[in-house]
Amino acid sequence: MKSNTINKWSLMDCLIYGSLILFSLLTIVPFVLAVVVSFSSEKSVLMNGYQFFPDAFSLSAYKVIFMDGVVFKAYSITIFVTVVGTIFSLIVSTLLGYSISIPKVRYRNIIAVIIFIPIIFSAGLVPWYLNLTKVLHLRNTILAYILPLAVSPFNIFLLRNYYKTIPTALSESAEIDGAGPWYVFFKIITPLSGPILATIGLFVSLAYWNDFIMPLWLIDDRSLFSVQFLLYRINSMIQFMSMNTNIATVELPSETLVFAMFLVAIGPIILVYPYVQKYFVKGIMIGSVKG
Repeated sequence: MKSNTINKWSLMDCLIYGSLILFSLLTIVPFVLAVVVSFSSEKSVLMNGYQFFPDAFSLSAYKVIFMDGVVFKAYSITIFVTVVGTIFSLIVSTLLGYSISIPKVRYRNIIAVIIFIPIIFSAGLVPWYLNLTKVLHLRNTILAYILPLAVSPFNIFLLRNYYKTIPTALSESAEIDGAGPWYVFFKIITPLSGPILATIGLFVSLAYWNDFIMPLWLIDDRSLFSVQFLLYRINSMIQFMSMNTNIATVELPSETLVFAMFLVAIGPIILVYPYVQKYFVKGIMIGSVKG
């Protein structure tokens, strides 16, 4: 009986680990193929398709992307927006989430309703655009990247539910000893909120890094282009040149350029994920289930 149990669990383990290995390959193999294709020659890709072992390698796609050093300027803009925007969004979101999680705060339910109304209703694109350009004057400014994405009702919802899981006795005992609300929040509550802060920080940083809409609508100044928008402009230019028969015959890496832009776009941000991965599941589960 014991031997059968061991064999049964061994078979189950093989199935589980085999499934995990298969799933890992399904995610890793396409990424490896993208890396190889980005370093392949355009002629090899057009003739033989996407291959793990192309006939010839080429850096033409990366030469197009990094020509004139414009991408490095775009990187500086994107990194600045991601870092500053994430910090600003975390500060605003945590303050709002914590304030509406405290039972003794007056009108906290009304404030919560006002915050969560945009989840269901939207004023529309035209009022949003007029408000950002005519009222706040954000057009062609660095704040056009930061302010529109700073507050997310979904993130505030997760933070509020997480703060409700922290025993109120901690803050009450600190207040009895003379601690003010700011001291309680920054010295007691915030150090206990590592998992949810890492989770929300990951959400916000990915939103800022991958943002494509804000520069499309609000940025005309080339010096303020982000990486995502600049790569889109480069790709559009290559496609236009490829379709224009009047342009001299030059090797335009339209196929390999797509994969090169993919790697350039996700390169830095993908390095951040392993550091916050251990907090991700815990933060999202506590913030969404308990309350």
